[in-house]
Amino acid sequence: MIINSNIAALNAFNKLKKNNSKTSTAMEKLSSGLRINKAGDDPAGLAISEKMRAQIRGLVQAQRNILDGISLVQVAEGGMSEIHSSLQRIRELSVQSSNGTYTDEDRNSMQIEVTQLINQVSTIANNTEFNGLPLLSGQYDKGGNKVALGSLDQYVQYITTTGGITDTYTYGSNNYASAIIDFSNINSANDVYNLVGKGVYYTCCTCSKAYSIKFVDGNPDTSRLNDPNPVMEVDVSAITNGTDLVDKIIETAYGQSGFVYDPTSNSGIPTIGTHVPSNATSFVTHFSQLAADGGKLYIYDNRPTYATWSWPSSNGRGAFELNVYGESEEERDLFLHLNIQAGSQSGHSTRISIPNVTAKHLNIDHLSVASEVNANAAITMIDHAISRVSSARTTVGAYQNRLEHSLANASNYEIRLTSAESLIRDTDMAKQMMEMTKNNILSQVSQSMLAQANLHPQSVLQLLQ
Repeated sequence: MIINSNIAALNAFNKLKKNNSKTSTAMEKLSSGLRINKAGDDPAGLAISEKMRAQIRGLVQAQRNILDGISLVQVAEGGMSEIHSSLQRIRELSVQSSNGTYTDEDRNSMQIEVTQLINQVSTIANNTEFNGLPLLSGQYDKGGNKVALGSLDQYVQYITTTGGITDTYTYGSNNYASAIIDFSNINSANDVYNLVGKGVYYTCCTCSKAYSIKFVDGNPDTSRLNDPNPVMEVDVSAITNGTDLVDKIIETAYGQSGFVYDPTSNSGIPTIGTHVPSNATSFVTHFSQLAADGGKLYIYDNRPTYATWSWPSSNGRGAFELNVYGESEEERDLFLHLNIQAGSQSGHSTRISIPNVTAKHLNIDHLSVASEVNANAAITMIDHAISRVSSARTTVGAYQNRLEHSLANASNYEIRLTSAESLIRDTDMAKQMMEMTKNNILSQVSQSMLAQANLHPQSVLQLLQ
């Protein structure tokens, strides 16, 4: 018999510690409901579980994103619905005005309502927003490139827009029939870039010859300067403000920077080398001339006789139009592009492209029913506008259906991943209670055995009696 080492007690104590540790672990799992409470519980399982948790939380946010997207397209569709209603009423008025039983006074009354309805279409299209985003007036093409819309009148301070040379240029004591383009609000290269591809043309007061100015970004084409209807391309690639732009136009036309034509020295066709520089282009060798005043460009007829006439005439003389003669503006479909993050991973997005349905883009901003002829033409234009808005509403409706399916998919995906993550991370409560009960009993037994083992060496004392 030995007393220095109580092997039985040591064994009992060791088992007691293990049983207590297992009981503590079981209690931790039961109290948290988790099988993995720390990395040591299951390192590989923890790593897999954390990746799944990231996906699950991403899917929860994705569902909120999709709901926001659905709300956005519903707002857009609501605005289009009201635009549709306005267009239908405009068409009704156009059909009414095309009837021969109405007088011009009646048609003018109809025109008042048409104008107000067109303004309302513009108001709805420009002011329908979601979280500050304008939804129905997008300015991007299908490729996502921003497009400078329309003609020069949107980008300059002032421009003659009545269709004729109706403003006045004054030199000395004489007035001259003129059109004006005021570039004073052009203050940066970006402002200038909005003008690229756009232009104006005007016709002589005594003939229908059209003189066009077109703005280009480098490499101006000079081959059309001597055409029957000449086109002068002005390179604006190095221009950053309105004054320099006007100077560039003058320099391009007259072949001399800062040149000022004196209309009082000649009231007819100018003589090259005498009234205009010897290298002046054919653009200014007729009755039409150019003048500068800071950022303001005057395009005028050099004969004061025509200053008070009403332009344009019935045969197209004295016209002023906001495009390049012979070049029709390319009609582009424009959109507001948005990416709805509909998944938990990078690139899991749904692209939404909401068409532009402004009055200008629908080509009804200058619609007239003030005459029987105009009213008949308006019917065709309104039918085209209604068709475009219908197509836009169809597109938006399709996006809503797609997003609703995306929402259902994200929800199902979340449920499946949550279930899978639960199998890895969550504990089986019944099994853990069984383990804890077993370990509790074993702990109690180990504790009892330890007490018995501690008493065992005392039997040596009986040998001393």
